Amino acid sequence: MLDRMRSGAKSWMAKVLMGLLVLSFGVWGIADVFTFRATSALATVGDQEISGVEFTEAYRNWLQNYQRQTGRTITPEQARLLGLDRAVLNDMIRTAALDGEASKMKLAISDAQIVELAKTNPAFHNSQGVFDPARFAELLRQNGLTEAGYVAGERARFLRSAVGDTATWNFTPPNALKEAAYRHRNEQRDARYFVLRPQDQDVPTPTEQDLKTFWEKNSAQFTAPEYRVIAVIKADPEDLAPTIKISDDELTAAYDRFKGDYFKPELRTILQIPFPSIEEAKKAKERIAAGTDFMAIAKERGLTDTDASLGEVSKDKVLDTLIADAAFGLAQDQVSDPVQGKLSVVLLKVTKITPEKQSTLDEVKAELTQRLQLEKARSEVQTTYDAIEDARAQQKPFEEIAKDVNLPLTVTSPVDVQGQGKDGKEVEVPFKENVLKQAFESDTGVENDALTTPSGGYVWYEVREVTPSAIKPFDTVKAEVETAWKAQKLREVALEKAKQMVERARNGVTLEALAGEAKAEIKTVQGLKRNETTNEFGADAVAALFSVPENGFAFAPEGDGKGAKVMQSQAVLIPTYDPTSEEAKTIAKALSDGAGNNLAASYVADLQNELGVYVDENMWRQVTGANAN
Repeated sequence: MLDRMRSGAKSWMAKVLMGLLVLSFGVWGIADVFTFRATSALATVGDQEISGVEFTEAYRNWLQNYQRQTGRTITPEQARLLGLDRAVLNDMIRTAALDGEASKMKLAISDAQIVELAKTNPAFHNSQGVFDPARFAELLRQNGLTEAGYVAGERARFLRSAVGDTATWNFTPPNALKEAAYRHRNEQRDARYFVLRPQDQDVPTPTEQDLKTFWEKNSAQFTAPEYRVIAVIKADPEDLAPTIKISDDELTAAYDRFKGDYFKPELRTILQIPFPSIEEAKKAKERIAAGTDFMAIAKERGLTDTDASLGEVSKDKVLDTLIADAAFGLAQDQVSDPVQGKLSVVLLKVTKITPEKQSTLDEVKAELTQRLQLEKARSEVQTTYDAIEDARAQQKPFEEIAKDVNLPLTVTSPVDVQGQGKDGKEVEVPFKENVLKQAFESDTGVENDALTTPSGGYVWYEVREVTPSAIKPFDTVKAEVETAWKAQKLREVALEKAKQMVERARNGVTLEALAGEAKAEIKTVQGLKRNETTNEFGADAVAALFSVPENGFAFAPEGDGKGAKVMQSQAVLIPTYDPTSEEAKTIAKALSDGAGNNLAASYVADLQNELGVYVDENMWRQVTGANAN
């Protein structure tokens, strides 16, 4: 059972459940909706209960985790509209179903087994690949977990995996399915084709009413974006640092403090050949002394250049201290006597030595000055942050705040979410991408939280004006409307002509005759695959070509929208199926994973049906602050 649980940790179900465990790592405040507290059950799955408190905590953590990973702010209302609240509850219900089945089956795993499994987890290993208790404790601390909490979480995860993986254990897709998928993906086709391009004279001159009707039906094309005027104050260490003076005494003291940062240890490029015994190594050394090349012997023993090289390393990077001592005692190009390492006997050769170097104060003066300037700037920025936040709490306007802290205030001209003004030119906005993103999610009169910059600075912003998105008056965009109308008509004419030509080709007219009528050149293309595109064959053309049999005819719009491609499928190459190829293995894994996911989902759904699921909709409305869906 333990071995099965170990393997189960890698399964789809285990990964999903691990994701839910990760969601519980943070405790964050997000909105008033989460102030609800209830001890009664929001949902029950068999005899397993999900309380309102448990849901609100999981939902809060999910939203905060989403915001950390994407950098996007999402409100509870937006999350509800996307159905994320129900998605989180459904995940908790699925988890409860697995817990109920595990309890029913009386599954168990001891603390001692969990500890042993933790020791095999690479996340808790040091650089030598050994379990590190200090690293383990630090990772738990960073994630807000105690050892008892970790053990409890791992116990739940393994037991759920033991239940969920029964649906997919050792599932292998049938060979016929794997071969069909392989052939479908790798089928190749050649084609002959020409491009049909109507001329402007093929399209009638539009009437005023034609253009107005087109303008009305395609209003999105002729709609001005929303514009906003944004006020911005930026306090960033990188902006402030160059203005800060650093004295010689400060530089001297800092050099003494950071001297180790400007020291480079001796580096050596080391080659090594392992041998099963001292005797064999001695014989090889004698051959090298007689003139045989070191790497020639390495290749005789099946080593590549990469296998035989430790790279350019410092002494502390050579894990075997016996080998490190020997290698760093050699002269350049000297070959060592046989060295008995911890794992094997080796011959060593040093091909390059880069001496250690301690940079002087003069050599690092510029870099150290910038470092100290940035340190001081960060301190000053933090002081500025406190002053600005105090001023905002007193409801002072941005103009007064900027003057008080001696920072520039930027008030933009009207700018859209892409950063362009009404004239289509770029508008200067401090910390542009982030400010625009947040400002267009805010509104006038809203006090926004300061944004943080990568260098540890802060940016404050407020929306001053909002010009709503609006359809441009017809008279101001008439020329654009006419151009768009003609382009659409040309596409329609091209596709209709191409359709008619394909129908004629299917009735016996040759591609050469059709190309002659269109005054177009016939071209050829070879080796097209259904999931690949080229500069000449876009997705529409590839899909159309693979929709007809060998020697069949098809048509598709050109990628530039100004014509249509008329094509004839030529040779169809069905590849030989090689189940041992890497691609075949990749396809087999994708089929196995996909089918396994479906089986696991169906299995858990059946568990829910068997155990029975009840959701208290009244409590749901209270917890989420919205009507149940």
